[in-house]
Amino acid sequence: GLVAEEFKNVLRTDDRNDTKEGAKKRYISFLGSWSEFYPRFKNRLHNERIDLYFTYVGYHHSIRSMIYTTNWIERINRDFKRTTRMRGALPNPEATLLLLGGVAMSRKAYLRKVPKMKNEKEKFEWNEDE
Repeated sequence: GLVAEEFKNVLRTDDRNDTKEGAKKRYISFLGSWSEFYPRFKNRLHNERIDLYFTYVGYHHSIRSMIYTTNWIERINRDFKRTTRMRGALPNPEATLLLLGGVAMSRKAYLRKVPKMKNEKEKFEWNEDE
């Protein structure tokens, strides 16, 4: 409802001009306005980890939505679980790492291109056409 709509305004992943300070101010304002109805929100106002909630804002606006969501992590964890369940017992930790590394590198879902950025081109000689 209304709380969700207001919270979406706090997490502007596509706003290229957004800053960590601006996001933090919106978050504190959101908590302040809703803490009357949700008393637990008051506890969040004095949380020293607030800065960490908005680390994703420091990245390029075109990849922020990929960073703040956990969908990729959940997907690979599900693949790991399925693979280890099928194998049963593994002889040693190295075999487990080798198996899970192979699973992670073979997934087509993770071949999604990261948007082109100057920073990547300098570091990795990125080529969008590959």
